[in-house]
Formats: sequence, C-alpha cells, structure tokens
Amino acid sequence: MTAERTVNVETAGDASAFLGLAPAARDGSPQNPFVEQTGETVEITLDNPDGDGGANATGVNANARTTFRNLVTVTNNGTQDVTSLTLEFISEGSDDGNLNLSDTFHFTASSTGADTTEVFELQNNSNILDSAADDDGTLTPGDAINFGIVVDLLDGGNDGSLPDDGSYTLQITAETADNN
Repeated sequence: MTAERTVNVETAGDASAFLGLAPAARDGSPQNPFVEQTGETVEITLDNPDGDGGANATGVNANARTTFRNLVTVTNNGTQDVTSLTLEFISEGSDDGNLNLSDTFHFTASSTGADTTEVFELQNNSNILDSAADDDGTLTPGDAINFGIVVDLLDGGNDGSLPDDGSYTLQITAETADNN
C-alpha cells in the first residue's frame, strides 16, 4: 500500500500577520524535508524526503504509528498573548466512514529553543499550549512553538490504513484573553 499524504495550510500574505507559520528547523538544520513554504501556502508532505534514496517510499505505513516531529513553527506576531492554540484535522468530504479522526491524528508539541528533544503528544482538537512544551500555557508576542503530526493507523480504524481518497484539512484556531 502506498499513498502520498499532503496537508496544505493557507496563511496570510502579510509577514507580520497575527500568527506566523513556517517550516520548523529539524535536527539542527533550518531545512525541513517534509515542509515547504511557497508564497502564502505552507505544505506538509508526508512522503520520502530524499527522492529516490528511500526505495520509492511514499505516505505513511499501514497498521503502524508514524510520528513527524517539529514540522511547523507557529510564532505570535501579534501584540496580545495567545491563550489557546488548537489544532484539529477535519475530513473534507472523503469516504472515511470507519476512520476516527481523534484516534488517527495526534499532534506533537515542542519548544523552539536549542533543546527541542522533549516532545509532548496531544490528541486531535487539543490546545498545544496546554502541553508542557509551553511552560505557562501562553504564547506571548514574539514567542513560538513547534508542532508535528502523528498518524496512528493501529487504533484509528479503517482497517489500519487511510482511505485512498482521503482528504483532510488542518484547522488552527488561536484565541487571546482579550477577544477584541
């Protein structure tokens, strides 16, 4: 079974938008083989990042739990503290009747500092600022946090694989203490 999985995130064109999204640094390198930013789009592609070096590998393994840490860095470019940053995968009209999105998709969260080895896992539709990756549960102006994606095809249903026609959107919701 091979399947390529891509997540597109449309971002505001203004570099000083309330939340900035950018490929996260991985393994000490500013390059991220799974994330590409082109104009106003941040694209996460969960396939072989090395081209032909991975024996034509694509997608995620069926009947497995696959973790991609430090995919995207979210930066607070605003003037208010962000008190909630919720990540949720939603289905886009695909026939995924047996797929439980909350059991299938999870997120990792980690700090953006020099020591990003400590990673915390959260369920789909969770506030990543509630993790210990963010010490005080608040993303203050100028602060950032990394997130990654976990695809759990052991507990997620649908016979241990994602539907071939599956289409999913990552919805990011940010809230501030002052909703003005």
